[in-house]
Amino acid sequence: MNLKEVIEQGKQKEEKQQIQIYLDQICSQVKASEVHSDLREELGNHLEEMIYDKEQEGFTSEEAAAYAIEQMGDPADLGRRMHKIHRHRMHWGLLTGVIGMAMISLVLSWIYTNSLLSLGYEYSSVLLYTSIGMIAMLFFLFFDYRKWIKSAWWVYVLINVLLWITPVIADSYGGMNRFFSLPFGFSIDVTTSALWILPLAIGGIIIPHFRSGVNVRMIFTYIGLVALPMVLIYQISDWVRLSLFGCISLLLFGWITRKWLYTLITACFCGAAATLLLLITDQYSRFERLSIVFNLDQDPKGMGFMNNAIIDIVKTAGWWGNGTSIPTGSTLKYFYLSYPGVMLIDVFGWSACALFFVGIVWFVSTLFKILPRIQDKFGSIIVLSVTVTLALQLSYSAAIITGMVPIMSIKFPVIGYGSHVILEYAMIGLLLGVYRRKDTVSLSLNTTVPARGTV
Repeated sequence: MNLKEVIEQGKQKEEKQQIQIYLDQICSQVKASEVHSDLREELGNHLEEMIYDKEQEGFTSEEAAAYAIEQMGDPADLGRRMHKIHRHRMHWGLLTGVIGMAMISLVLSWIYTNSLLSLGYEYSSVLLYTSIGMIAMLFFLFFDYRKWIKSAWWVYVLINVLLWITPVIADSYGGMNRFFSLPFGFSIDVTTSALWILPLAIGGIIIPHFRSGVNVRMIFTYIGLVALPMVLIYQISDWVRLSLFGCISLLLFGWITRKWLYTLITACFCGAAATLLLLITDQYSRFERLSIVFNLDQDPKGMGFMNNAIIDIVKTAGWWGNGTSIPTGSTLKYFYLSYPGVMLIDVFGWSACALFFVGIVWFVSTLFKILPRIQDKFGSIIVLSVTVTLALQLSYSAAIITGMVPIMSIKFPVIGYGSHVILEYAMIGLLLGVYRRKDTVSLSLNTTVPARGTV
């Protein structure tokens, strides 16, 4: 190696050190450390391109490096601008909506307890589950959702095992038992847990297949992963959660594959098959309960009792309701925490109902507006699954106020008490966590360098 080559290598080494120092100064201003490697690669490539161009024009390595760094701008200023672009973000609107629903839950449970019960059991239960749910939401807000991918298979197997053993070890009620008992009086609603968690686990399992694109193997893998829990939920005879899980799975299939025509055809086929299966195997008058809303006078004291009671309350509430002193003879007094919308109308009137509907529409629209902002594939699966599940439950819970929909075991999200409340808070926290990291994930595919003097 001659002296000229040695000098040239020394210059190149010095040039690289100069660039690394510059990149270190930029990254020191960006608090989201997970994007540092992406920024180094992206900005380093820009610098190398400018240096190469200047060297082709006859500049020395030192002159080309100095020119490139000067064009990129002050590292502290550039770093601060990159931090504004690639920082963790909080969706304050959605968080405000969740806190608002938590406050409604606590207020309604307090009214319920003081008006109808001599002890504070119901209020203390709502307060306990709401507090645990809030803690779960905060945990998943700061939890790195990408870790789901590593544990997806374990979560999938665990939920399916619970679906399998729960009806075996528990006593069945009405042909169905969804609850797995825990110590200290707690229990897990297994099918509701499956409804929320399994789509995320299946998404985590499917994600590696994205590298090779949509193919037959990926499609059959997805079908197999969905079919097993559907069979197990069918064995528990929970048709409500089975239908919801089927709808969410089909929607996720369309979202993942972008084959919407095939998804629609599959949905029609599955709907027809489910209807036929329910007609053949139903032993608990489910179809009769679903169709009773078309003729409530047919059985006003039986299956149509709850619907007629809701209609009577709505008709007599007036604009300002009947006040916080719920009469002990109220037909729905022991079910009010399951139907918070009905209780809200009874206590505060039609004006509160109008605000209630506006709040639900705003909350659901806010959820759907998040989805286009998520570029990460797994993050979009989480947002879509959680958003659709919440939207379906909120829409149905709002429709119950009319008294013209079948009464099913769908709870209003985050209002009331039970394991479903903790799950809902946790899933909302996970969605907020995805939004929080939306600008710090997959930046190698979508990193921009702001022009000088811009933010």
